[in-house]
Amino acid sequence: MKPRSPRIARLVPMAAAIGALAVLSTACASPSQEVAQSSQVSTQQSKYKGTELAVPTPIPPVTLTDFNGKPYDLKANAAGKLTLVYFGYTHCPDECPTTMADLASALRLLPADKASKVRVVFVTTDPDRDTGPVLKDWLAKFNPSFVGLTGTITQVDDTAKLAATPVSPPVKNPDGTIEVDHGTQVNAFGTDGLAHVVWLSDVTPKDIAHDISLLT
Repeated sequence: MKPRSPRIARLVPMAAAIGALAVLSTACASPSQEVAQSSQVSTQQSKYKGTELAVPTPIPPVTLTDFNGKPYDLKANAAGKLTLVYFGYTHCPDECPTTMADLASALRLLPADKASKVRVVFVTTDPDRDTGPVLKDWLAKFNPSFVGLTGTITQVDDTAKLAATPVSPPVKNPDGTIEVDHGTQVNAFGTDGLAHVVWLSDVTPKDIAHDISLLT
């Protein structure tokens, strides 16, 4: 697995009703120093390896479409599970595949009873190219239990805002390439329906497995 490419990562203020953390990646591949603003992060000593939020983020009460073409109520399907939500796209050259690989590795580090309590949900930020079959085939390379969701650009944007994760619509450049800016944190929504912790680029599969053990 190739190392992560350096990229911009910022903690930025969201709407007061959401009050959480967002990490912005420029096209998943913009060389830059990682910068963090800590206004949305808990200042107390944390038991987590990830970033503990001062204000937990509620799981978005939205319905998207899964990679089988069926409606998927994100909040309802999260009941009783630790639900790990990530916004990205399958053509991403670095962050998205690396993050999915890290999550898959973390699950393999856990006892089966712990891993069975976790659901990984990948919401595409590039719905025109990420059709259901594309999402399903891509995610299966990491773990066949991973769920892929899609929707209109507006639906995805609204869901991301509720999850305190910034995304931008895909932009086609004059040379034909497509840029897709999106937040790169993994939002860990617990069985209480709240994300108390997110994982940024500096966490390892071992770190993630450690936190999952605390969250399940």
